[in-house]
Amino acid sequence: MYVEAYRGFESLPLRHPVFRGLAHAMINGVPRILIIRLSAIGDVVRVLPALHALRNRFPNAQIDWAIEPKSLEAVSGNPALDQCLVFERVPNKKDSTRALLRFCRQVRQAQYDIVLDFHGIFKSGLITRASGAPKRYGFTAPRAQELSYLATNQRVPLLSPRMNRIEENLELCKFLGARSPNLEVTIHVPEDIQADVDDYLHQILDSGKKLIAVHAPVDRPEKQWPLEYFAELCDLLLADGRYEVLLTWGPGQLEVAEKVRELTRRKPEVAPETPGLKHYAWMVQRADLYFGGDTGPMHIASAMGVPVVAVFGGTDPAKHSPLRPPCEVLYAGPEPPPKSMDLAAAEAALRAISPDTAYEACLRLAR
Repeated sequence: MYVEAYRGFESLPLRHPVFRGLAHAMINGVPRILIIRLSAIGDVVRVLPALHALRNRFPNAQIDWAIEPKSLEAVSGNPALDQCLVFERVPNKKDSTRALLRFCRQVRQAQYDIVLDFHGIFKSGLITRASGAPKRYGFTAPRAQELSYLATNQRVPLLSPRMNRIEENLELCKFLGARSPNLEVTIHVPEDIQADVDDYLHQILDSGKKLIAVHAPVDRPEKQWPLEYFAELCDLLLADGRYEVLLTWGPGQLEVAEKVRELTRRKPEVAPETPGLKHYAWMVQRADLYFGGDTGPMHIASAMGVPVVAVFGGTDPAKHSPLRPPCEVLYAGPEPPPKSMDLAAAEAALRAISPDTAYEACLRLAR
């Protein structure tokens, strides 16, 4: 099915509206570059070091990003980026196909010289192929899934199947001569949002204590450290006397944060609902430490320069942990982890990490 779809794009006549704007010529030798990483938030954040590497290598280039609305705030306003092309998901299959074709047409009309597919799925492959860019970079299989590598003409092999995703993304950039001297990145937060968050924290927190952001919700059960462990960790931190604890959460996750609070004796503060990702990013940036599982918020905290203690179970920390120090990973599963860990094994690995172990790690990293 995937092969036929890619070949279908290749066989469309040049008069087809998807392929309008066929000519490609750099303006004054300045390349037009498109990054494709549509979602999810954590994966988008992990492409930011690659964006900065590309900007360092091509300071005058037009660099755009194809992205979906849910992850847009992670990159919008970034000084290394010129513009975002937003692909709106449509639930209806027929309308979704039409929306994808419209988006491909938009990408094609921009006449990019270079496209980098960091996503590596069928949809990103179609966008890559429809761009008509002379140089289309992507990963080889198995990192490139759903035969998306058929859409690229510059295929990048990975040095190891357990490379960290940030390193993978930087490896793709190296083929353009773009290298990152460090992992410094930017999530732009407007001053008015900073002020709103600062006012809230000033009202609820003891300014003489350090703030620990604790994020209990995860998106998959094999990542879930027991909620009673989160509660015990909160009590240990609050009993210490030097720390305030703020239970953070995202859309649809309030119930988890409230459950953790219910299980505690000392009743930490539950964060309010944040209007968007930028509010969350600044709230976490104000913390002296972030503690949580393998989630997008973990990567946001790391990108904001916050020390991170990350607890892992059913996912490989070598591939998915933050690289930016200071960071400490807590993992008690088999080494190396199996390619796919069953839920019972993941839960056992998570339960092997005690609240006391997590508390000691927090003490080591809290800035």
